[in-house]
Amino acid sequence: MKKLFGLVCCLTASTAFAQADVKQPQLIKKSTIHASITVGYGGIENPVLDADNVTSPILPSFAYYDDNWYFDDFSVGYSLYETEKFYVDLLGRFNDDGFFFELDGVDKLYATGVVRSSSGRPTLPTASPINLTPIERDLSYMAGLSSAVNVYDNIWLSAAYVHDVTNVHNGYEILFNGYHVFELFSGTAGLEAGINYKNEELIDYYYTVNPSESKTRLLSYNLESATNYYFKVNYEYPISDSFSLDFKLKHTWLDSNLANSHMINKNGYFSGFTGITYHF
Repeated sequence: MKKLFGLVCCLTASTAFAQADVKQPQLIKKSTIHASITVGYGGIENPVLDADNVTSPILPSFAYYDDNWYFDDFSVGYSLYETEKFYVDLLGRFNDDGFFFELDGVDKLYATGVVRSSSGRPTLPTASPINLTPIERDLSYMAGLSSAVNVYDNIWLSAAYVHDVTNVHNGYEILFNGYHVFELFSGTAGLEAGINYKNEELIDYYYTVNPSESKTRLLSYNLESATNYYFKVNYEYPISDSFSLDFKLKHTWLDSNLANSHMINKNGYFSGFTGITYHF
């Protein structure tokens, strides 16, 4: 269940702050519960060193949009102002970094002592044995403002500011993206590109390795704020009133300072899912 929870949140995090696609009348009706389950294959590459990737044969989804508020998987929002071309919302969403530490395999970091140095070379063992503590990070929930404007046809530009409201790290994120939805081969396609700025408090909490968490003496490495980039493509082809073929693929490019840190071993990671969706 933990894996599935993380998969749903990570796959929906990029568009959770920009509801331009789902607010369009042809894609979702207000005051109606929209529930679905996709059966197929998908998952997330975990960029944390020696942590396991996550795969799943199912991907559930649940959404409800009222005139003023909405619930979309694990994101919630309230409309402060809305026209056909522009809106401002209050928004709540999970921070996706925390899920990398909730998924299986992260405890191997302290158990095997393979946390790398910033130079990539093995580090010297400590002079005396130490009592190691597991690498554990809490999930955080972010809340703030989001806004989007329709610049042309079905092309939207959006921005959001969200701050930790769970007192986990007291950091914040600033997000920008562009989203285009269009008809393709009798189905609906979407292209999305975005930038996600995470401040130093957030990055430091999740990705700093404390001395008690490593069997090796690590070289000093100062983590700073990070700016990640991503591109996402999705496609839905209706088979019948209740079934559709769905494809989602997202690639995230990590900030170079973060990618070269002790805890990360990738410059980026993929997440996605493809399968047959049943709409309830």
